[in-house]
Amino acid sequence: MKREIVESLIISVFTLYLFIYSAITGVFVVYNTRLYPSIYQFLAFLLPYVVLPLLVFFRKNSVINRIYLYFLFIGLFSFIVLLFTYIVYPLMEIMVLLTIAFYTDIIDNLYYKENKPLFYRGATFVLILFVMLLVSRFFVISVPVEPTKIVVDSIYADFPHSQVPFLFYYGIIMRVNYIDFTMGIQSIILYLILAALLTENYFLIFSIVNINGGISRKKSNGRRGASAMVTPAISGAVSALSCQCEGLTAILPTIAAVVASAISTALLSESILLLLISNFMLTVFFNRRARVKLISHIKDLRNSNYFPLLAIFFVMLIPVMEVIGIFYHLQLTSLTFFYGVNILMFVSGIFLMYAITKIGMKPFIKTVKIKAILAAIASILMFIWFIPPVAYFAYTNYYYYFLMNIMGVISGLLTYLVYFNISKFKAAYIEFNSMMFSMTALVFFYISIISLDDLFPFYGIKQQLYFSAILWGITLPFMWLSTIETMYRHSIVDTPILQKAHHQGKAIQAGK
Repeated sequence: MKREIVESLIISVFTLYLFIYSAITGVFVVYNTRLYPSIYQFLAFLLPYVVLPLLVFFRKNSVINRIYLYFLFIGLFSFIVLLFTYIVYPLMEIMVLLTIAFYTDIIDNLYYKENKPLFYRGATFVLILFVMLLVSRFFVISVPVEPTKIVVDSIYADFPHSQVPFLFYYGIIMRVNYIDFTMGIQSIILYLILAALLTENYFLIFSIVNINGGISRKKSNGRRGASAMVTPAISGAVSALSCQCEGLTAILPTIAAVVASAISTALLSESILLLLISNFMLTVFFNRRARVKLISHIKDLRNSNYFPLLAIFFVMLIPVMEVIGIFYHLQLTSLTFFYGVNILMFVSGIFLMYAITKIGMKPFIKTVKIKAILAAIASILMFIWFIPPVAYFAYTNYYYYFLMNIMGVISGLLTYLVYFNISKFKAAYIEFNSMMFSMTALVFFYISIISLDDLFPFYGIKQQLYFSAILWGITLPFMWLSTIETMYRHSIVDTPILQKAHHQGKAIQAGK
């Protein structure tokens, strides 16, 4: 029998014995009632540690091998946490140390020595998962109440039904020394999927951009392509940090807690959907250097004669919407309208400058310093109005609100002017602007839920939640689309060059 099979069987048996011993000696204390059956969630949490080591028998399948690898890292991390937070019974300590040793030996021999790329995948996966759980406050540092026990209780023992997010329905809270771990089956599954997708996409990207490492231009563009693709993916993961109970159940009103829970679930679902599509495109198209007509058509549309007409129509439509909204005093009752018009005016400025460049005017800027200054001014003109005291001026005085929107147009004009004058970093500049809006939305949402601060008291915290969620939900696909296009260029553009070089090499050999 192979070494890793024997060690995996030992891990499974040791873990099962450890759980049974802990149950018999009363180490695990599960508060289970008919109304809140915590035992089922707890068993669903424990059983994979006994069952998943048996996947070693099916490692020839690449998907199962990847799941087995990820489990090994999760198991190793879990037992290390247990060792450092719960050292009471010597027998338990010995069993935990032996289990850690077997996990380490399998990972070292099977992956680090034989297949380092897979080893780095596993390490990246568990790191991403740990950061997500930590930021999301699945792990909460606490003072040990019963240092000789591991207490498991239903989440409903601490929080009312109305304020528990969907991802934590029928969840449990496990209290170990110095750590409270909150979990629900659906939340753990989603986080595992999200971490796995982030890891797989990240390494697929580097496999694509480094496939022709001998070409220097490919190398330089490849580094940018990788960071471009990973950034919105991580941004999508960060949206999960709002899915937690502690922030939703403190001072936040019930109605706002329900809204926040629904928004969190929707944003997390959107992030996972985009990551799934990214993984599909990376695997099926980009990794095979195949052409995607849909992405090509996006660029064709942008360069067509119809797009300037669409831009001009958009520029004319937004001011009309603003006037109608102000007539009905929407800027005083809706934070979404207040900032939505401002953002649309920014987009109008971009379209206006785009139309100007298409009709023959070519405003060229030669020095990098001036480009950087204009980019900084554009950002300041736009985002200074997101500072609550500054926004209050625009809220109380129509003239300031008018100035705010004019500055948005100027910011858009400058943004496209800078974009028009850069060649190598267009994708990076698009992503920078998208990230500015999306991170602003995420900060507002995070402050609303975690700090419970009403940044715009003249609108209320519910309006704050709605606006930040809408802005985040809209900007995330734009970031995703821009970086997908970037990766597409990296996977396709150099193909003719490579083919030409290949044919030239054959011609030289024939000449010889």
